[in-house]
Amino acid sequence: MNIQSESKLQTFEQATAFVRKIGILPLSSFIPDYPSLDSETTPSQWHTGSDSDPWLWRDRFAGEGLAAYGRFFAKKPLLISAELFPLIKNILDDPYTVAERYEDGTVSKATIDVFQAIANLEGIDVRLLRSNTGLGSKESKSEFDRALIELQSTADIVIAGISDRIGANGVKSGWNSTCYMTAAHWMELHGIEKNDLPSLHAKAKLRQLLQERCEAKALAFFYKVFGL
Repeated sequence: MNIQSESKLQTFEQATAFVRKIGILPLSSFIPDYPSLDSETTPSQWHTGSDSDPWLWRDRFAGEGLAAYGRFFAKKPLLISAELFPLIKNILDDPYTVAERYEDGTVSKATIDVFQAIANLEGIDVRLLRSNTGLGSKESKSEFDRALIELQSTADIVIAGISDRIGANGVKSGWNSTCYMTAAHWMELHGIEKNDLPSLHAKAKLRQLLQERCEAKALAFFYKVFGL
């Protein structure tokens, strides 16, 4: 299967069709012999603020429930189509809840605090999240970032979209802020059903899908990531 787009993606609709076709689309090119949003668009499109800006598409994908957005593996941002995400989540899921993992000592206090704060206020932006977890200091930033990465790598949370940063005067100012949701809430919000296949069956299904879509080097990469 040719997994590159026939021509550069110029519109959000074209990008949506491509994500559905490929299933997993990283923003940058870190998977060998595999496309990315960067490789399938032109540099002049990025950060223009126009409808053809891929930087804005990632927010639409998440906000419209068309693809899950997050750092689900390799600590890199990527999109997973809404059709494929339940299967990926099934495979990435830890069999124990975040609370149980904390009780067992396998995740940090920062991780459970971040997860609970997101669950308590779905769609919370990253600034308020740091404040609500007591991880707002410079000294706590690396601990906070590690907690976010860990929770995304087990598909417990997703990036829900981007919110405008509003100053004290009520006017938009500075960079936009990333917002987070629990993955379960994001799926429920967009009517995406959970995948309950037994682990071995889920992995077999993903292997088949990847074999249909990937070249050898990309396939080896995904096999390692997902333990296939």
